[in-house]
Amino acid sequence: MQTFLPYDSFSRSAAVLDQARLGKQRVETLQVLRALVIPDYGWQSHPAMRMWMGYIPALTAYGLAMTNEWTSRGHADTVYEQILEFAPEAADDDVVLPPWFGDPALHESHRSNLITKSPDFYAPLFPDTRAGLPYVWPEPEHPALPSEPAGDAVWVARPKVDKASGDPVIELPMLNGKGTPITGKRARQLVRFLEDMEDGDDVVLPGADRAVLGVGTVGPVSLTNDTAKRSVTISGTIPRAAFAYPALLQDPRTLFRVPRPAALG
Repeated sequence: MQTFLPYDSFSRSAAVLDQARLGKQRVETLQVLRALVIPDYGWQSHPAMRMWMGYIPALTAYGLAMTNEWTSRGHADTVYEQILEFAPEAADDDVVLPPWFGDPALHESHRSNLITKSPDFYAPLFPDTRAGLPYVWPEPEHPALPSEPAGDAVWVARPKVDKASGDPVIELPMLNGKGTPITGKRARQLVRFLEDMEDGDDVVLPGADRAVLGVGTVGPVSLTNDTAKRSVTISGTIPRAAFAYPALLQDPRTLFRVPRPAALG
C-alpha cells in the first residue's frame, strides 16, 4: 500500500507514472481513504496511511488526479465516484495540504523507490536521483483512528438471499473453514450481531443500485451448527445522498453501523 509523489504536484506525479502503477494508484488511494475513515478496516498502522491522517481532502484530490490521468490515457474507470465521496469539495476547491508536502527529501525518496521498482522506465526520467534510498515516512500531527459511531446510529448489513423464501437474510459465520470458532474482525461482527442487535431494529441494505439502499427491520436470530441468521422485512428505500457522510457506506463488513440519517426518523 503506497501513494507515490515523485513531485510536489498531484497532476505531475500522476503523469510520470507507468501504466500499471498508475492504475494501481487509483485502487490503493481508495484503500487508504477507507482505512482513514472506516473503523476496523485494512492496515491502519501502515505508514502510508498514517502520513495522510487529518488530510482526507488532500488524499482525495491526489486520487482524483490519478484517476483523471488514467482516463486521459483512454482507460475506463470505476473508482472516481467512490474516491470523490470521501471529500466532494476536492474536485473543485483548493485543499489544505499536509505539512510534509513539498519536502525535497520525501519526493526524492519516492523517485528513488520508483527507480528501484522499474529502473528501465524511471531511471531516464529521474537522472539526478539515485536508487536505493529509504522511504521518508512523515508521522501525523494528530494520530487518530476511525471509531464506531457514537449516539444515534443505524445498522447496515450486506444480505444474502434466502434460498427457500427469496427474501433477504443477514448471515454471519460462527466457524471458519477448519471448523473452529472465527476470530478477529468477523468475530467482532458476530458479537454485535448476537448481543447488540435487537429484534425489530432498523437496518439499511446496500444493493445493486449504489444510489439507493433498502430499508427494513430485522427478525430474531436463528442458529445452525456454523452460522447465525436474521431475516429482514423490507419496508422501503432511502437514497444514499440522505446519509451525512455516504463514504461510510463503503465499509466492506457484512454488518456495521453508521450515523442515522434524518430521513429514517
